[in-house]
Amino acid sequence: MRRLTPMDIFNKDFKQSIRGYDKDEVNDFLDQVIRSYEDVLQENEQLKKQIKELENQPPRSPEGNTDKYDAVIRDILMRLDRLEQYFRR
Repeated sequence: MRRLTPMDIFNKDFKQSIRGYDKDEVNDFLDQVIRSYEDVLQENEQLKKQIKELENQPPRSPEGNTDKYDAVIRDILMRLDRLEQYFRR
């Protein structure tokens, strides 16, 4: 099944009958549907772009920025080394 476009909705004509719907009310509703559908399509495109950008970024660890943690770990190791040297005396 083909996806509807906002223009498909705009150009849709309905048959008239004696006990049919109010034409102006239907047209007003279709205008709302068109605007909403355009918003959804635009949001969908933005989300696709975000996905592509995220896919192109280098993988990150679950913790986030590991550089910060690496520096903390190095600092702790240096302190432990100093403590070991102190207690070896």
